[in-house]
Amino acid sequence: MKLKYAKHMARTGRRQSGVTLVELMVAMTIGIFLLGAVSIIYVTTSASSRSSTLESQMNEDASLALEILQQQVRLAGFSTVDNDGKRKFSGFALRGCDGGFDKSGTADNNGTTEFGSLACPATPTTADALAVRYEATSLNSQTAKDASDTDRPANCSHNGITPWVAGASEGSAASISLADNRYYIADDGGVPTLYCKGRDGSATDGFSAAAALIPNIEDMQIQYAITNTPTEGEVLPHQVTAYVEAEDLVNWSRVAAIRICLIARSAQPVPVGDNTKTELGTYRDCAGTAQTNEDRYLRRAYVTTIQLRNMRPGLPAPYAINEDPWAYLSEGE
Repeated sequence: MKLKYAKHMARTGRRQSGVTLVELMVAMTIGIFLLGAVSIIYVTTSASSRSSTLESQMNEDASLALEILQQQVRLAGFSTVDNDGKRKFSGFALRGCDGGFDKSGTADNNGTTEFGSLACPATPTTADALAVRYEATSLNSQTAKDASDTDRPANCSHNGITPWVAGASEGSAASISLADNRYYIADDGGVPTLYCKGRDGSATDGFSAAAALIPNIEDMQIQYAITNTPTEGEVLPHQVTAYVEAEDLVNWSRVAAIRICLIARSAQPVPVGDNTKTELGTYRDCAGTAQTNEDRYLRRAYVTTIQLRNMRPGLPAPYAINEDPWAYLSEGE
């Protein structure tokens, strides 16, 4: 059989042959090149995808934070009326501080004092803070259980507000579910977060525990759109003349709108990919100044302007110091 096979191979001229060393080396080189190219494409695509995901998350966090603040500011000064047609709440409804509220050196910086006694730090070094008041109802607020396990309109800490009397000097001589919410930036386990602490009308300090609302919000800067100085006995001016900081405000009845700027960051550092750390870390802050970071977190400024719908007369009315600025609404034209 072996002889016949050898004769057959000799007759047909075919021989068994394998891959030469040169062919093997060329194939391996091509394979390694293709594998490297695929790996580079995968790493680049993966980094780009992670960057896009982190950017989308950052945009969503900022959008939610602005939505919460917009909703609250638009409610500032809201009130129902009593049987005589008078507003149940007619006090000032908005206060702000550059660098947060001064609370005698405590760390949470939430300003849990009476609204009219809120104080600002002498030297602002942190994010701004904002206090908003309005009459909470089941139509403009979520409901939650209060201290007596009764369903009530809830504050920003998601606790039911037991009706309380702010006092005639504070604009509420009646017992109402008066929301008094304080918004500020604080650290939450290493993550900068938009916080709120809301009054619940309880018998202690009157405030619920602070609630972390939206993570990855690093800064909040607020400017106030003001009108000309009102003159007693004359129509309250409406035309905005300037945007100022809280420290420049004395008469809060001049405020017609507020501009809020938030600095949001990504939840995680962004993969470098084809970008340098400097390129990834460059953004413009609330003052429009270019800032550079080396920590590879994406950052961006988000700005909105909100009109104070309930704090400006819809019809011309005389301005009176320390009197109900909305009295004309129930006294006819």
